[in-house]
Amino acid sequence: MLLVIAIVGCANQESAPPTIEVSDGLRCADCEIVSVQQVLDANTLGTDLGEISMYGAFVLDHPEDCAELAEARLAELAGSQIRIEHGPQDSVRIADNHRYLFTSDGVSVEETMIREGLGIAWTQDGQHLGWFLFQDAQAKANERGCLWKGWNAFQHGEPSEFRIPGLPSRN
Repeated sequence: MLLVIAIVGCANQESAPPTIEVSDGLRCADCEIVSVQQVLDANTLGTDLGEISMYGAFVLDHPEDCAELAEARLAELAGSQIRIEHGPQDSVRIADNHRYLFTSDGVSVEETMIREGLGIAWTQDGQHLGWFLFQDAQAKANERGCLWKGWNAFQHGEPSEFRIPGLPSRN
């Protein structure tokens, strides 16, 4: 009788949804793990499941030097394996290849990219939307990364080196 209870208990644990924690950052140590073959761009990985793009954040193509830094950081965070979590079922996204990405040890890739000023929060939907918007606001307020350096001076009309994210640099 005791053996049957132990087996049922394990079966229930396997079908349970992943555990998402937000104490000192968004984490999912038990999300599905996927092998990474290559970094396709600053938003997308080639995996054994096909192409997977970040759900909770995106990287702009301009400024180009910032996009290059973001792509290198994504490669560093992804390594050879990532953990993935599905976004909401009723998403406004058309493509179904978007997932929340976590490092192999469970740290949110999107949160890291946003917090470091390399990516922008996806603002349309998602179960972690509020957390990513908070991180985005903190990155702007603290002028983090290549996206937000000089932002406060720009807001006050002062001369700065700030480049509006998404607009090509003037040469």
